[in-house]
Amino acid sequence: MAKVIATDLDGTLFYPKSRIHMIPKKNRRFLERFFADGGHLVVVTSRHRHSTDKIAQILDHRVDVIGLNGAFIECDGKTIHEQFFEPQALTKLVHEVCDSISPALVMLSSKRYPVIRLKSQQQLLARIMYSIYQKTEGIYREPDCASDHLFYQEIERGEAMKLMVFIGVSQKAQHLAKVLTEKLQNEYPQFEFAWLNQLIEITPKGCNKANALSIYLDKLGISGDNVTVVGDSGNDVPMFRLFHEHSYCMAHAPVSVKAEATHVIRRVYDLEDSLYPSEDSNPS
Repeated sequence: MAKVIATDLDGTLFYPKSRIHMIPKKNRRFLERFFADGGHLVVVTSRHRHSTDKIAQILDHRVDVIGLNGAFIECDGKTIHEQFFEPQALTKLVHEVCDSISPALVMLSSKRYPVIRLKSQQQLLARIMYSIYQKTEGIYREPDCASDHLFYQEIERGEAMKLMVFIGVSQKAQHLAKVLTEKLQNEYPQFEFAWLNQLIEITPKGCNKANALSIYLDKLGISGDNVTVVGDSGNDVPMFRLFHEHSYCMAHAPVSVKAEATHVIRRVYDLEDSLYPSEDSNPS
C-alpha cells in the first residue's frame, strides 16, 4: 500500500465542492482509513497556507503541504523549503505581459499573502467580478488584497513565490493563454509556466509540484515507489510524469491532462479500490 498520497486540492480532494464541509464526506472517510494504516497525506496545491491550515483542522490529522506549486514545503509543521523569484526578472515579465495583452487579472502570491495588481478599468471590473466570486466560495475563500503598491513592494522584497495571470473567460482567452504560455516558456527560461485553460501559473525555475514532492520524499526517506499522486490540471502533469506508475487523474480533467496519467478516477475516494484491492472498499 502507498505510504504517501500526494493530492491536488481544487478539482481533486475538494471535488465535488462542499462549501460548508470543504472536503466531501466520502473523501474524508477514505483518508481516515488511510491514516489508520499509517499513511501520510501531503497536499500539493497552487493555494497558500490559509487553505491548507483548514484541511488539517477538518481532518484532525497531520497534513504536510507543498504550496504555491512547490514554492514552499511544510513537513511536520516546519518549513523545509522555500523558493523565490528574482525581483528584476519578475518585474520585467509582469510589464511585458500586462503591456502586451492587458490580462483581466494578475495575482502575486508572496510569502505573506496574495495581492492583486490593478492597473486598468478592465482589471478593476475583473477585480469586482473576482470579489463577487470570492464571496460565493464560502470555506474555500482565500484572503487577498488589491494594491499596485503592495504588488510591486512584495516583488522588491524578494519574497514573491508565484504569479497567476488570468486572461479572460472566453474560448478566445483560453487559446490566447495557451499560445502565450508557449511563447513565454521560450523567452523566460528562468521561470516555470503551467497552462490552466484561461489561466497561466508562473513560478521560479525548477519550482513545480514534481520537484517539490521529490524534496519532500527525500526528507522523509520514502521511495517514489511508495507514492500515489492525484490531480486534475496542467500543473499536476509534472507529478504524473515523474511518478507515472502510480499517477491518477480526475475524470473531469482536460483530455490532454488525462493522457499524462496512468489511471483515471472520478473521485479521490476511488483510490481505495487501488490501495485495498482485495477488500470491499466501496464507501457506504
